[in-house]
Amino acid sequence: MSARRWVPPMVWAAFILLLTSLPGSKLPHVSWREIDKLVHFLLYGTFAWLSTRSLGRQRPVARIALLVVLGVSLFGAVDEWHQQFIPGRSMDPFDWMADTLGALTGAWSALLTLRVEENA
Repeated sequence: MSARRWVPPMVWAAFILLLTSLPGSKLPHVSWREIDKLVHFLLYGTFAWLSTRSLGRQRPVARIALLVVLGVSLFGAVDEWHQQFIPGRSMDPFDWMADTLGALTGAWSALLTLRVEENA
């Protein structure tokens, strides 16, 4: 497996860390809590999709996807913990839940695209 496959998920992880390290005063004000959760869902769903695609040629694919979901969820939990130390930010377990649901969806959709590519 080429190390280049890991560039997209690592760049995406760095992007997430950059966003979550910004002080609260630098972020746009979001008045609807659901939009915040949607952003978390999409960020972590993309991260899991990229990570699953990076590992997807290994077998068993379903086990790889499960490990990706666990890893991305852990990344989200640590990132939420880290945010309590950023001015104007806080730790929110519901953000972590959105991260984990995004990871599940991203890994699942990557599995589907890998299966479609295999059958093409």
